[in-house]
Amino acid sequence: MDEDFQARNENVQAIAYNSIRAACNQNEEIYFNEPRQENAGARQINAQPVQNKRRSQKFWKIFAIIIFAVIIAVGAVVIHYTVANKAAVDCTSTSSQNSGDKVTTTTTTTNTPTNTPTNTGTYGTLTNPALSCLDIKNTSGVTNDGYYFLQPSGTVVPFQAFCDMTTSGGGWTLVASVHENDINGKCTTGDMWFSNDLARYSLFSRNWENTNQFGKADKATSADYKNIGYSSIKAANIMLRHVPNKTPVDQSKSFASLQYHTSNNFLGEHGGNLFTTYTRHYPMNPKSTVVTFPSNVDKLVDDIAALSTNITSGIPDFYKYTYGSTTDRLQDGGNGTYTSYGMQIYFGFYCGYNIRYGSEYKCSSVQSLVISRKSHPFIAVIAIENPSLRTSSGQFQIRAYRPSTDSITSYNGKMTEGNFELQYRARCVYGRNVPSVCDVVLAVKNTKDWFSSSTFTLSESTSRNTDFYYYDVYINNYPRRIMVGYTMLSRTGGRLVTKVQMESALQKMLQPFKNYTWPAPCAFNHLVVPVTYTIGESTLSNFVPPSMHSATTTGFLQIRAESYDGTYYAMCPAVKLNNCDGQYICIGGVKNGYTQSNDCNDYTDWNGVTNSPDYHTSKTYAHSTTDIESTIMIFYR
Repeated sequence: MDEDFQARNENVQAIAYNSIRAACNQNEEIYFNEPRQENAGARQINAQPVQNKRRSQKFWKIFAIIIFAVIIAVGAVVIHYTVANKAAVDCTSTSSQNSGDKVTTTTTTTNTPTNTPTNTGTYGTLTNPALSCLDIKNTSGVTNDGYYFLQPSGTVVPFQAFCDMTTSGGGWTLVASVHENDINGKCTTGDMWFSNDLARYSLFSRNWENTNQFGKADKATSADYKNIGYSSIKAANIMLRHVPNKTPVDQSKSFASLQYHTSNNFLGEHGGNLFTTYTRHYPMNPKSTVVTFPSNVDKLVDDIAALSTNITSGIPDFYKYTYGSTTDRLQDGGNGTYTSYGMQIYFGFYCGYNIRYGSEYKCSSVQSLVISRKSHPFIAVIAIENPSLRTSSGQFQIRAYRPSTDSITSYNGKMTEGNFELQYRARCVYGRNVPSVCDVVLAVKNTKDWFSSSTFTLSESTSRNTDFYYYDVYINNYPRRIMVGYTMLSRTGGRLVTKVQMESALQKMLQPFKNYTWPAPCAFNHLVVPVTYTIGESTLSNFVPPSMHSATTTGFLQIRAESYDGTYYAMCPAVKLNNCDGQYICIGGVKNGYTQSNDCNDYTDWNGVTNSPDYHTSKTYAHSTTDIESTIMIFYR
C-alpha cells in the first residue's frame, strides 16, 4: 500500500516538473527569438511596443506557472490523505476480523505503531488518535481489547498503546510495566526504572519521577516498559495486573495470577497520573544516611529504677548488695557475695564493652545504646535499632567469682501484656550462708508499636570453673528494634529466688517499657489507597511472604514506602506496609544515594536476601519463583 502511494506521488511530481520545465523553455524561446529589424531606425521606432509585449508575455507565463504549481501541490496533499485514510480503514477491517492476532513491526524510540489497531471505527487510529482508552470507549463505544493510537493533551506524536476495554467497565490504558530481569543484580542495565549503569537513568533521574520512555507495548511482559501516557494521560484510577513473564500482552488477563484496581479516583486528587503523584506529592528524594539512636532511653531506665521498692517487695529478704568503688564491676557485693574480683558484665552486639555502672555507651554501626543504673536491683538496658541487620546476634556475658560448690537453678520463659512480650533467661546460684545471686537477662519486643523483629530468640550457655563461672545469654536471628536488659536479684542467707518471685519482679519492670514510645523508624506520610481484587484474592496469602503477613495489610495499594535506612520504594503492590521491611514486598527500590545501593532494584529483595549477600534471612521472607518471574502491568483509567 505504501509503495503504491509512493509511486503515485513520484508520478505527480514528475508531471509537475516537466510542465514547469516546458513552460520555462517556451518562455526563453519567445524572449530570445524576436524578429530582428533591418536598421537601427526601425529598431528605435519599434523598441517600446516590443518591450511592452515582452513584459506582458513574461508576466502571464509566470502567473500561469505559479497557478499550475499550486494545483499540483494541492492535488498531492489530497492524494496523500486519501491513501492514508484508506490504509487505516483497511487495518481496522483486518483487525476486526482477526482480533486475537497480534501483528508487530519495527518500532522506534518515539513509540511509533507496532501492532495492527483493534478498532471498529476510525477513532483511535493513527490519523485520528484518542486522548486515552477511556476516551475511545466513551466516544466510540468500543468493547474490544487491543492496540489503539493515542495522543494525550500536551503531546505531539501519536503512539500505540494496549487498551483493556472489558475489565471492570473497561477503558484501561497500559502505561507501564515492571519486570525483574535479574533478582540478584542491583541497578543493572535491565532495571530501567532505576539504573545507575546508564547515564540517562542516573541516580538523580529516577524514572518513576520523569518523562523518560522505554520498552515496547507488545513487549511489556518481557522487559520494563513506560510510554508517554504515564506522565501525560489524566486519569482517576489505577489497575495492576501480575502475569508470567513473556505472556502475550493481549492475552495477559487470561494468564493473570493477581489483578486489582482502585475506585476512589485518587489520581485525580494528585495531578491525574503517577508522574505528578510522585513529583508533586510523594517525591522519592534520596536521603543521606544520618545515624540516630533511640531517644529517651535514659528516662525509661530511671523509671524502672524508681520502682525499686515495688520490684523487690515480692522477694522476701531481698539483699541490697554493695557496689564498691570500681565502676566496671560489682567489686565484692558485701557479705561474701563474691570473692575479691567481684562480678563483671560484658555486652557485645557488633560493638563490645564492659558495662560501667551508671554510664552510657553507643554503637553507631548498629545504632544501639546502653544505659545502666546502680539501683536495687541493678538494671542495665540496651536499646537495639540494627536497622540494616548489620549483625545477626549479640550476647550478654556475666563473669562472676563464686565457688563451684554453689547450687544452681535456671529459669526461662516469657510473659505477654497487650502488644508487649518479655522473654527471659535466668541462672541462680545459692545454698551457702552468703547472699544468693540470680542473673536475669530479658528482652522486650513490640512488633506493632515498636516495629520489632519477630524472629529473634534467646539461648544460653554456662562455663564453670573452680572459683568463677561464665554465664552467656545470646540474642539470635537478627534482632531489630528490641530492648534487652540485665538485672541482678539476690536474697540473704543463700536463699533461692524462686521463679514466681522472679516473674513478679519482671512483670513490674515491664510497666515502664509499656509506657515507652519508640519513634517510628521510617516516615509514614505515604499514600495508601484501597483496592478491589478482580483476580487472585483467594490466593493472596501466597503472594505475601510468610514472615511479612503480620507486617502487611491486604486490600490496599501503597504509593511510596520507606525503609529503616532511608531507602524509598515506589509502591507496595496489593498491600500496605505496617513496618519498614519494604524490600521484601515493595517494588522500585531507589537507593538513598550514599550507602544503600543494594536496594536499587526492580523487585529489591524478593528472594529473601538482605542487603548483603553475606547475610541471609529466613526464606520465609522470600517470594515464590512464580512471583519473581512475573511482570506487574500498570494501567490508568
